Amino acid sequence: MNAVVSECNIFPLKSAAGLSVEKLKMTAKGPQHDRTWMLVHAAEKNAGKFITQRDRGSEKLALVQPSIHNNGEISFSVVGGDKALHLDADLFFEHEGNVEIWGDSCPAIDGGDQAAEWFSNYLDIPCRLVKMPDDYKRPVDAQFSQSADQVSLADGFPLLITNMASLKSLQTHFPSGENIGMDRFRANIVLDGIDAFEEDVIHHIRIGEVELEFVKPCSRCKLTTVDQNQGVVASKEPLASLAKLRRGKADGLQGVFFGQNA
Repeated sequence: MNAVVSECNIFPLKSAAGLSVEKLKMTAKGPQHDRTWMLVHAAEKNAGKFITQRDRGSEKLALVQPSIHNNGEISFSVVGGDKALHLDADLFFEHEGNVEIWGDSCPAIDGGDQAAEWFSNYLDIPCRLVKMPDDYKRPVDAQFSQSADQVSLADGFPLLITNMASLKSLQTHFPSGENIGMDRFRANIVLDGIDAFEEDVIHHIRIGEVELEFVKPCSRCKLTTVDQNQGVVASKEPLASLAKLRRGKADGLQGVFFGQNA
């Protein structure tokens, strides 16, 4: 196998735009800065529940671009949007409470009223920006992990890995005119140099000094139908094609699959 890494990406704010990076610094939770921040509802029965592009009206989260600065500051901006939001992590993250992500109740540090106002105005819903405490250990699903494994505010696993050849194979099945890139799948690592869907049968891979274990195929959802450059649902693809070609059910898993959790 002559696999190479063709892309490395982090997503500092869950469900916002990603950052392409030259290298990943791995931590126990996954890549440094990946899914460390998250938006949650601020009002009514959904207060504290996480917000993603899956939520109706929140697809334009794809257009929120985070930037991480050497002094610890993080900023958020939208191309053509209002003034960027700048936050000093140490100054603004002060008040801790619990939030919900996929049924997990996790402690989170609130990002302050300035951030809440900026994101609430952008999404047109009351929301708060929160950050996972550095010392909190959110466990990975025990069915697919060892006892000490932990994860950030990602959906469930420290890493998502995809394969360029798999996307090229899938593209041949899209209707004419569909332009779907790898950004729809929001992977941390994109591999090249292996056969289409060979990632399905890889159990371990070493990149530099880091050994990764592939533990579960990634079941895909309607987030993949959001055009990441427009922040709108473009069509039923790639889910429509995945449903025909990549639907599976076994060992407690079901859905349409693309990429591997690691």
